[in-house]
Amino acid sequence: MILSKIQKNRAKSHKQRRNEANSRRGFTILETLVAILILMLSITGPLVFTQNALKIAFVSRDQISAFYLAQDAIEYIKNTRDDNILDGNDNWLFGLSNCQDSGGCTLDTIDNDIVGCPNGDGCSLDDQLQKYSDGTFGIGSGGEDSGFSRLVTINEISSDVEAEVTIEIQFITNTGANRTVVVKEYIYNWAGNLGI
Repeated sequence: MILSKIQKNRAKSHKQRRNEANSRRGFTILETLVAILILMLSITGPLVFTQNALKIAFVSRDQISAFYLAQDAIEYIKNTRDDNILDGNDNWLFGLSNCQDSGGCTLDTIDNDIVGCPNGDGCSLDDQLQKYSDGTFGIGSGGEDSGFSRLVTINEISSDVEAEVTIEIQFITNTGANRTVVVKEYIYNWAGNLGI
């Protein structure tokens, strides 16, 4: 009797365990959908963050290039000023007259080429600098459009003493937006102050 009671209890508990196992055997469709939703949310957030970070990185890269192009033009103008002074030229801004016109000019610092704007109408920032295979920028041909435009304006503030140099760089970001970087520098006729 005791043996048959134990067998009945075992059979009953085995049957209960089997029913419980069957009820926990798999996910329901609702549980699966909730799990997929949680997974999608956990993946989408970092991907959106990464995408925005890449956009910002590309814009920053272009801004750095724009500042280097502006610095390149300023150094070219300072070098031209210094050469004029050291050569004993009476006009300390000799060779930069195209940039002193109301329309400004565009520079090719590699080929020592200064292009003034036609008819005093002003230069257009639509004319893009060319990027050559060696990584340099210029206004000649043989390169590919860089997406950058450079406009240089020199305004002599005090005759034969001080001039304001304005460099305007325009570029198109990877999102298609136009950005403009303006850099101003004041240059001086240092030889006049020294009595040379």
